[in-house]
Amino acid sequence: MRPEITDRKLGLKDKPDWKQRRANMQDVCLACHNENYVSAFYEQYDALIKLYNEKFGAPGVKLMKMLKKGGLITAQPFDEKIEWTWFLIWHHQGRRARHGASMMQPDYTHWHGLFEVAEAFYTELIPEAREKVEAGKKAGGKKAKAARAVEKYIDELLNSENHRWFIGKMSAEEKARRARERAAFKARYAK
Repeated sequence: MRPEITDRKLGLKDKPDWKQRRANMQDVCLACHNENYVSAFYEQYDALIKLYNEKFGAPGVKLMKMLKKGGLITAQPFDEKIEWTWFLIWHHQGRRARHGASMMQPDYTHWHGLFEVAEAFYTELIPEAREKVEAGKKAGGKKAKAARAVEKYIDELLNSENHRWFIGKMSAEEKARRARERAAFKARYAK
């Protein structure tokens, strides 16, 4: 349940902020686990949340707002495929990844979470947004102007550090680092 609902049901008058809630949860964790274990968990959890937010969450929100503001999608919620695609990325796969991380479930964090987020982001959301851009350009006027702004944003996004691998624009250093890591992984699990 959401904290505000639980607080109301419990009759809490002094509602703790997120920092206090986290400290309370860490106290629960420390009943069974040591400080290093608990700290490592929260470090990994926070890193995953940050990764999701910076790589997919915030860019997706911005993209959808630009499409709506520019009239490239309608004001009616969920009447176009791209809105369903974004909802699934944000709420379904994204929530599964975040919840999986909070419950220390690597399969849900990665395969049923971030993998599916990335797959839908790159193979559905971006192509669907590009279709809206093309339609907007053909429409002319304000829609064409909005479409060019969205197109520019998509290009900037895909050329950013988080996404340039997808369009084959990794630096030589990044390619070399990934090759070393891949070789080390293969050597480690060869037997």
